[in-house]
Amino acid sequence: MKKKLNYDYCQAAPVLEWMSQKWVLVVMLRIEEYEKESIRFSELFRTIPQVSEKVLASTLDYLLQEGLVTRERFEEVPPRVEYSLTPIAKDFLREISYVIEWGQLHFEQIVKGRK
Repeated sequence: MKKKLNYDYCQAAPVLEWMSQKWVLVVMLRIEEYEKESIRFSELFRTIPQVSEKVLASTLDYLLQEGLVTRERFEEVPPRVEYSLTPIAKDFLREISYVIEWGQLHFEQIVKGRK
């Protein structure tokens, strides 16, 4: 996923990029909603039925590059990898929670308006 916006012009550009990526918020919210601090790829994949494994892996790679997710590998047999949100990601989700709540509150009206 490429950076598209001019950072010199707008320092909010990285945040706008995060919000404009199709699966970024969904993946971050699913990780946040998980009852533990971290989640395995397979568990995360099961919670998002519309996403393919390839797209989920690509989205997680993007989140890693952006510093929003950490990846921890456990040296076990079989190997285990878990993902968790970084403090800046948790803070970001806390700040946009009002936008998410607004979307949930007006969901039916938004969908109806699209037809």
